[in-house]
Amino acid sequence: MARTIYLSESESQDFKESVNHRRGNSQNSRDDALTLESLSEIPGVGEKVKQALIDHFGSEALALKVIHDSRVDLVASVPGIGSRQAVNLVKGAFEKEFGASSNMLLRSQDIRKIYESSLDIIRGYANTTYAKDKLFLYFPLPPEKIDVILERQKYFADAAQMTRGLSNDQRENLRSLLSQVRGLYRRVKPRRLEGRVIITNDDKVFDTLIKEGVDRWCPVYVLSEGESGADYAQGYDLVLYISPLGIYDESIDMLDNVEILGKDWSLEDVLPEKTVSFYARNYRVIDASCQIVEAFNEIPTNDSVSTFTSGLDFDRLTKVGEILKNLDENGDLAQGIDAELDRYRNAVKVFPTAIAETEAWLNEEITTRISKSKVTLGGQQIISILQSADMEGADGSALRNMLPAEIVETFTTTLQEAEDKLVQMLSLTAREADWVTGIISEEISLPAKMITTQINDLEDKLRRIFADKQFRLIKKFANELDELKGVVTKAVATLLEFDLFLAVGLFSIDYALHTPEISHEYTGVGVQGAINLFLKESQLRGRHGDVEPIDYAIGKTPFQPEGTNGENCAILSGANSGGKTTTIQTLAQIVTLAQSGFPVPATKAYLPVFEELYFFYKSRGMVNAGAFETTLKQFADIVVSDKAKLALFDEVEAITEPGSAANVIAGLIEILQSDPKTSTVICSHLAREIDAVTDAPIRVDGIEAKGLDENLELIVDRTPKFGILARSTPELIVERLAKLAKSPKKEVYTKILENLTRVRTK
Repeated sequence: MARTIYLSESESQDFKESVNHRRGNSQNSRDDALTLESLSEIPGVGEKVKQALIDHFGSEALALKVIHDSRVDLVASVPGIGSRQAVNLVKGAFEKEFGASSNMLLRSQDIRKIYESSLDIIRGYANTTYAKDKLFLYFPLPPEKIDVILERQKYFADAAQMTRGLSNDQRENLRSLLSQVRGLYRRVKPRRLEGRVIITNDDKVFDTLIKEGVDRWCPVYVLSEGESGADYAQGYDLVLYISPLGIYDESIDMLDNVEILGKDWSLEDVLPEKTVSFYARNYRVIDASCQIVEAFNEIPTNDSVSTFTSGLDFDRLTKVGEILKNLDENGDLAQGIDAELDRYRNAVKVFPTAIAETEAWLNEEITTRISKSKVTLGGQQIISILQSADMEGADGSALRNMLPAEIVETFTTTLQEAEDKLVQMLSLTAREADWVTGIISEEISLPAKMITTQINDLEDKLRRIFADKQFRLIKKFANELDELKGVVTKAVATLLEFDLFLAVGLFSIDYALHTPEISHEYTGVGVQGAINLFLKESQLRGRHGDVEPIDYAIGKTPFQPEGTNGENCAILSGANSGGKTTTIQTLAQIVTLAQSGFPVPATKAYLPVFEELYFFYKSRGMVNAGAFETTLKQFADIVVSDKAKLALFDEVEAITEPGSAANVIAGLIEILQSDPKTSTVICSHLAREIDAVTDAPIRVDGIEAKGLDENLELIVDRTPKFGILARSTPELIVERLAKLAKSPKKEVYTKILENLTRVRTK
């Protein structure tokens, strides 16, 4: 079962502040108040999903707030809800509150694929899952949302301006650091704290400790009447005794490792590790965020960048970075931050080894020294006496009187050296050296006797001192970090949003994008210096050379090149592989990106805000009667719609047999061009045939192949000629084959070329 996230009042406020930070996107145009009253109103949310969200976030209101603020990353962290489902939930809620959806405008499957593929290119620049997912909320918007589109345009223009001013090193540094940023994990994983116990004589305090899960970190006991606190404290390095009424049993006074807390105790007083563990679990995220903040001091600024910097408390985040240096990724105190702490930590760590090595050294050294003794009594005999005395339990003081003074001196001196050696191994100070006295028995015996109770007492003393110093230092850092949690939470949320901002900026620079001019006064699309995104992507990957920019116009816009007169419908003719499909695909990319608020791949672009967008790729293979009927129904939907729309068709003649295709297309054009709010471009090889069967004036544009280059490749002017039917290219292709082929195929291609030329001449 999912565990509820309990947020304190201050934590809840921090959370709300973090998700309410500015966005520079369509969220700015949404009322800050929630319009959804229930999770059930969100498409895709059934009872199971609803309960999972409530269990995870603690309440339906908070779950709604998370979704309202587009925190896809937080929704995806809910057990049972994956990343894609989280995107759909947030997107569904966004569309319902926003009053617009992607399918409102993207009316055909092919136009949706073009937009999604374009968006995938942008998502490839995002470094965080948050930004990748958040970009799904940027879809083409309808005319009534033009203010949002223009707002986004300004925002992303600022992104491009900022990115343009970054050096390559700055870009790489930002991307490297942002790749380590993600939404903060608020749920802290308990870890057992060895050597600590919490005791209280108050039932309410005990209940609070259990509710807060303190018992998952260390033992928690409540004393019944007549019970002794000392009994429960046995064997622990640090004892925390909570007595709200100031009453406690006297047995506690006998212990030197107890801290007594009164009525003003807090969770941080007894479990500072919980605060520290939040930072430990998010260590890399917070550390990277603090480093990014340093990088912000050097990046170019503008209005949008300023909204990010205003959400960052540079001084306090610098302080967080400094405190984090004192901790490791496990939430433990780092080495080197306190010499005394390190000394005791090391003493506790090496203690068992130090005792064993001291004992071994002592007995070996006594044996060696006595063996070399030159007293009248043989050294080996003395050893035998000592060993025999130890076995028979002889009185040590009596034995001391029986042995030569030199042997007694050897034993005493070696014992003292062993104690000094142990002091050195434990790194004890001169004052602390007395703690070792008595660990080795002064009774003369072989092996020398180590006193277990004294050893245990010394180890307990070292562990208690270390536990106390560690607790006080962690508590100090935890108190400082607890006050900074809101600053950190807000900073991470800001940087997640900045990643999306930077992603669009990088995309803009690499693809040479510009802000389009959008106006309700325009009825069509005019583009100059337009580049197809998919070809540009392929170029950037090194698959071919530069992409040739094109100009094109359909409908009435400020760009009216020679050969056009504001026609809202045109047939695009031209060479095979000349770029007809690429041209209308580029128009689709520009319009969908523009109406989403993004910059576009064109030096200049003019367009209105269409209400519907259509694109149809040519059919592949044979089209049966059912498919033909379905296609005609789709065309009919386009024709009868009275909304402002852009319709792009790629070789529609493929839907039926050649003899009927021209008549079908002619009928389609006659109706479409009579609607001034509709702009249509149809790629076709049947321009002559269509013109012959219709009385309607038709503008025919052409992409021509001029000939063959020295490598026998087609020379094509990719920008269409307006009002000019393009020459067909079969003869050029056949000519190429004829020049490359060898007999007898060469004769076949030559004969075909002669026939084509004769027909062309006629």
